[in-house]
Amino acid sequence: MDERAFWTAVALLSAEELDDAVPTLTAELTGRPINEITAFADHLAVVVHAIDTPVHAGFVPGGTEAFLAARCAVVAAGRETYRRVFDDPPSIAAFAAPGAEWLLAVPANAYERSTGVAWTHEPPVSVETGSNPLWSPIGPADDAPDEDVWLTYGGGLHTVLGTRPAYDATMQMLIAATDADPRWRRWWSRAGLHTLDLAPLYSDGDAPGVTVSRGRQRVVVDAILDPRGFARTDRSFLRELARADLLTMLDAVRRTLDLGPLPALPRVPDLPDLPDSFAPGTELPRLDVDDVVRFAEEVGGVDLEELRPVLHMLATDPPL
Repeated sequence: MDERAFWTAVALLSAEELDDAVPTLTAELTGRPINEITAFADHLAVVVHAIDTPVHAGFVPGGTEAFLAARCAVVAAGRETYRRVFDDPPSIAAFAAPGAEWLLAVPANAYERSTGVAWTHEPPVSVETGSNPLWSPIGPADDAPDEDVWLTYGGGLHTVLGTRPAYDATMQMLIAATDADPRWRRWWSRAGLHTLDLAPLYSDGDAPGVTVSRGRQRVVVDAILDPRGFARTDRSFLRELARADLLTMLDAVRRTLDLGPLPALPRVPDLPDLPDSFAPGTELPRLDVDDVVRFAEEVGGVDLEELRPVLHMLATDPPL
């Protein structure tokens, strides 16, 4: 059962009065294969989890159970309503009614009717209020530097040409700024997973393509990118190429997980005085982090004090 099939099943709830609709959905799932019943439960947990945000909760009085019920009611109202409420948190107030958490019991009831065995399946994410990482402050805590990072990156190396510092520095800043951007965090929260790992590679020996693999807690993107652009050395082109490549990978994730439109990428400044390229094995220069931060503040568009760890990495251990 994919996400489209999940929402098609949920649509049965709006076709009848509630008292009749719940048995109808339960009967529909009971007649499906076991793996589809558990897949329905997984999709249900993911979408209920995704709108477990402090912003949404602020419009639902009554505490954690009331908020859980409201989130379930939003899902029961169907895909279009769900997406509207996801993007417009105040609209969840219209669904503040007790009792809708019955929806969570539907797959369990269908499973037990179908198999005669007790339901023990655990969805990949929790639906409990406060389980979504968005309840944590944006930005890593000092004692847990990677706890709140949802977007990671490793790549940009051409198998023959080596690194392109203008490209790689731009990509590193884009990744850090996108990870911290609330718009992108809301977009990623629809996946109901913890981490998105991007692993691009430029290679003359493989056909370009993007593979998106979903696990229990993370999504991994393996991308073979077109090597022709990476063969160029002009810095402005390479900086734009970094933006385009990041959007290519994120759009593949959007299509695979059906996450909705991509927000605009954050603006990051150009870094000054970067060399054009270095072949593999060539010693790379060290950047002065303070100079780069001062330059970025003059240009405007992003506070690179927050990105100082990334710049420090580029200054002391540039990727090869």
